[in-house]
Amino acid sequence: MMAGRADPAFVRRVLEETGVDQTVATPGWSGYAEAVAEAAFAWLHARFPAAETLTSLARGMAPVVAVVAGIAALVLLYLLIRSVLRRRRGPAPVAATVKPGPAIVPEIQRGRLGWKMEMDRRLAAGDVAGALEALWWWFAHSLCPAAVDRSWTSQELLARCGRLDLAAPARALDRLIYGSDRPTADAVRRFLSRLEGLLP
Repeated sequence: MMAGRADPAFVRRVLEETGVDQTVATPGWSGYAEAVAEAAFAWLHARFPAAETLTSLARGMAPVVAVVAGIAALVLLYLLIRSVLRRRRGPAPVAATVKPGPAIVPEIQRGRLGWKMEMDRRLAAGDVAGALEALWWWFAHSLCPAAVDRSWTSQELLARCGRLDLAAPARALDRLIYGSDRPTADAVRRFLSRLEGLLP
């Protein structure tokens, strides 16, 4: 039997008359997962021929693994979208509970003397963490009496007030405030005395 050349017009007519679908199929995500699994099993089989039983068992589980991976991807996508939406909305409003106590004075209006008195008041009440906050504000108002922003770090405070010479005491104050060891009330008072010597 001799091979002959095909007649393109005849082939086109046959395809049209029979209604053969001529579009190339594109694989979905599960097809890609199965192809990767097949390649992995072929690699395993080539390196470990004795693992034929394990490979055939794993080959049968490839569709299950693909489905589980797809579900996990959908769950992660859902959690990511929920997290982004939650951040955009902002925190949920919390009902404020008002406790009787002294009126809150804005930081800028309290001044150096006011913050020292506030620190003493908080220490007398046993609130060392609150006293350290008041000590930071006292330090800030000692450097920049009129313009202190509550978002500044100690280093920003020194830079904006032109007092980089006080970097060591500022770091020591940050260690007192943010360190893992909680200072005593006496330690806070001693530190204030040191600062007062530097900032008469």
